Amino acid sequence: MATRKRGARKPRSSGKKTPRHSVLGPVLFIVFLLVVLITAFFVLLPVVRGNLSGPPRTITGQPSPQEPVTPVPPPQTQSPPDPTPPPAETPMAALPDTPQEVTETEDPMELEPVSLPEPPAPPPAESPPATRDRSIYFMRAERDGAELRLVLANRSLRVSNTPLQDSLNALLSGPTAEERNRGLLSFIPPGARMISDPVIRGNTAHLNFNEEFRYNTSGREGCVAQVQQIVWTATEFPNVHNVQFLIEGKVVDFLSEGVMIGSPIGR
Repeated sequence: MATRKRGARKPRSSGKKTPRHSVLGPVLFIVFLLVVLITAFFVLLPVVRGNLSGPPRTITGQPSPQEPVTPVPPPQTQSPPDPTPPPAETPMAALPDTPQEVTETEDPMELEPVSLPEPPAPPPAESPPATRDRSIYFMRAERDGAELRLVLANRSLRVSNTPLQDSLNALLSGPTAEERNRGLLSFIPPGARMISDPVIRGNTAHLNFNEEFRYNTSGREGCVAQVQQIVWTATEFPNVHNVQFLIEGKVVDFLSEGVMIGSPIGR
């Protein structure tokens, strides 16, 4: 009989197969351990760096308010000690007793004294204005008032370019208190004034008075005395021989009480 050839059979292992779950367990544990180690490493890395480089800082670069940052001074290099010994101190007894002379040096900032200008001399006092005696005429009652007589009164008037006008204005202002004590009177009405400057034509002085010059309340005798006071005062000047009266710039025939003033009147 033919015999069957049998192939060689693989020997069976005597051991049992290792289950799969028994292999995954150690692998997962190793992976978990690695994850834990890596996580701990990244968590503790900033702390380790902060301990090495100083206290932690904020994102803006400013020091943390919990712990102020004190600058670390740079390390100082110690210089080698000087081998030369310090000089010995001189005892007080060895100092000289005589004081040393100190020479004064010229101060470059010293300024020369400045002489102030003398104050200007005060202006000389003004001399009083020059005056001159002028003759004006008032009236005085004689024989218990029955007769009026012209009386000369000297007035010290200021020298000016209008002596005739100054004399007439002094006459129109009336007698002074001293002149009234002497019995001098004026029969010119109180409101009488010259309304323009005197004008001399030839030897005639044209005198222009206001309307009040005509209102004399002393009667005809008072009007005559009024005209005489003006005429004698004006003719005291050598270039005036008579007076032409004007009332408001016009020639009138009569003053009042029949006293004529329409033509020039002299002494």
